[in-house]
Amino acid sequence: MRIKYLIVSFCLIFSYSFSQKEKQNILFIGVDDMRPLTNSYGHQQMKTPNIDKLASQGVQFNQAYTNIAVCGASRASILTGVRGSQSRFVSYYSRADEDLPDAIDLAKIFKNNGYKTFSIGKIYHHGEDNIENWDFFRPFQHQKDYKNPKSLLQIKERDEYHPTNKNQIKTPPFEYADVDDYAYNDGRVTKTAIQNLKKLKDSKEPFFMAVGYISTHLPFIQPTKYKNLYRDKDLVFSDLRTIPENAPARAVHEWTELRNAYLDIPQTGPVSPKMEKDLIRAYYSTVSYLDSLIGKLLSALDDTGLRDNTTIIFWSDHGFFLGEHGFWCKHHTFQEAIHVPLIISSPGKKKDYKTEALVEYIDIYPTLCEIAGIEPPKYIHGKSMVPLLDNPNQQFKNEIYSRYQFREVVQDHEFSYHEILNYNKFYTDREGNEKPTYDSDVKIADYMLFDMKNDVNQSVDISKNSEYEFYIQKYSEKLKKMRDFTNQPIIIK
Repeated sequence: MRIKYLIVSFCLIFSYSFSQKEKQNILFIGVDDMRPLTNSYGHQQMKTPNIDKLASQGVQFNQAYTNIAVCGASRASILTGVRGSQSRFVSYYSRADEDLPDAIDLAKIFKNNGYKTFSIGKIYHHGEDNIENWDFFRPFQHQKDYKNPKSLLQIKERDEYHPTNKNQIKTPPFEYADVDDYAYNDGRVTKTAIQNLKKLKDSKEPFFMAVGYISTHLPFIQPTKYKNLYRDKDLVFSDLRTIPENAPARAVHEWTELRNAYLDIPQTGPVSPKMEKDLIRAYYSTVSYLDSLIGKLLSALDDTGLRDNTTIIFWSDHGFFLGEHGFWCKHHTFQEAIHVPLIISSPGKKKDYKTEALVEYIDIYPTLCEIAGIEPPKYIHGKSMVPLLDNPNQQFKNEIYSRYQFREVVQDHEFSYHEILNYNKFYTDREGNEKPTYDSDVKIADYMLFDMKNDVNQSVDISKNSEYEFYIQKYSEKLKKMRDFTNQPIIIK
């Protein structure tokens, strides 16, 4: 009888332990404005040992694309698994709880399925967006916590000149200060995340922990030691200083984010050679600073013993121009703005693989649901990437779609086709800005086509070559179908 009791008890314990293991924890690491600029992505000048290590422990997606090239809209799309449209998720100001108020976002679906949910740092662009879906919420602070005395003096001087308009004061576009890694906002985000991981060490409750970093967003601020990682010879400058050959004038991007908010940046024309060098070095440095913080976070995950049962996903909301085509910042449909890093490390899945499969950020939602054994909502637009985690070499999607306001793009392994739209109808958003809204008779003002096999840098627009008329029609029809599809109401049951 005693032996029978022990066997039954063991079976019950084993069964309980196994069921706990089946509930995969999720560590959801999001970063801001980061293009796939790491050593693991082939940029040998970059010092990114921790992100490179993460890539070796999972699957790196070499052809991942954001669906919208601006923070607010992109994050709302990622967290709801729904594409943007001409009236949904369109701008910096977009919020999921306003544009799609009944949606079940990632935090909510995991919370509804027994997970403890954490938002630490910048996850949604607007911190209060769907805030009720997080069990633990630490708001992010905008990247304005300057430490360098020179920076602080510059800000003080301008406060004195503009005492009634301090929110519009221009600040330095970068700085390096003699402080430790935890002094800046992202350091404090890391510390908070580590503290919560330690608390979860002995918890039986699975977690969905979202940790959001902003270091790679302007202004580029970090401890001085990261500047010292990059000498002049390490900096890579674009050979493409103008818009693509044959491209229409409407393809120009004015990068007003950098021009309007930061010191020593001209209102027209290119930045100076010195400023270009300084900005690129500062961007590289922030990537390495971010890498170091992620290394600390992942080490803490290892130390708690939670790593073996945790899926880690690393993503950025969109890319960033570093002088390509004469542009800076994002807000476009060229590669530098929409091509993004994506790494998934999941227990029991492939390790040290790189896939060339085309994926979109709307695919993140159903992927994490499948890993956790959760049924995703029927209305979402993405497709689970789990098959690629088992077999990275298989075919996945034929093309990806991305947009930014009046610019739209469809891209496959052969071509990247862009349309610049001319709207006839507008609506006024909550900030009082006029925004284009859907018009079934929307006019195509201009278009571009790039050969992605032979011209991955998009240096020559081939759309006016009669040889490619068939492709222009083909891709234009695809974009119209996608516009019509995304502009249909989302029915949430």
